[in-house]
Amino acid sequence: MLMMPLAPTTAIFATLTLAASPVITADTAPPISCLSASETRDAVSEGKVMQPAAASRHARDAAPGEVVRIRLCRLGDDYVYVVTTLKRDGRVARVTLDGHSGKVADIR
Repeated sequence: MLMMPLAPTTAIFATLTLAASPVITADTAPPISCLSASETRDAVSEGKVMQPAAASRHARDAAPGEVVRIRLCRLGDDYVYVVTTLKRDGRVARVTLDGHSGKVADIR
């Protein structure tokens, strides 16, 4: 493979761009960790989150279909329900709800 020399202005620009580029880190999302069944029962009984049945209704309103999985998770300091629904056409939707209010945070 032949190496072609760069024009002086191109070489200077490339050097300055590489040397002067700061490393910018994107805001990383807080880690999500899901609770066990007993931890979920405790959070519900302590009034920290809504009942899973209510969260399921909120998720079905946002993404109609059959709820195939519901998990209570911690996202940073907040509780969220992650609800997976299966639509009639076979597509899967993942709905993230605020654990206390049931407000939809995200649908994928």
